[in-house]
Amino acid sequence: MILVDTSAWVDFFRGAGRFSTLVDEALETNQVALCGPVLTELRRGLNSKTERSHVLGLLGGCHLLAQPDHLWEEAGELGFYLARRGVAAKSIDLLIACYALAHDVPVMTADSDFSHMRRAGIGIALVDV
Repeated sequence: MILVDTSAWVDFFRGAGRFSTLVDEALETNQVALCGPVLTELRRGLNSKTERSHVLGLLGGCHLLAQPDHLWEEAGELGFYLARRGVAAKSIDLLIACYALAHDVPVMTADSDFSHMRRAGIGIALVDV
């Protein structure tokens, strides 16, 4: 199972970029996981009824990770920890990281916040490209 971040989905939907093929392969093998924050980002970025129908149909076949019990507290604590190490991460990325950590799944992402988290000592697994 792989938690596919919004940045990797963007590559996939554009049909180009370093994650396009990897997302396609993960979909074919039923290995794509989603979480609430990624779903929110994807849904708000849809531009037409046709695009909405296509994207939501595809996402409906993915595994939805359950929200961790203490998501909001853990995301805040993660942000606090990172800030003490000189790392500023977007709140949405803190939430996504907490899902990945709680479910012990790697994140497929082009967002540098996650690699900064890992360098700061957070044990988050990332899909290497």
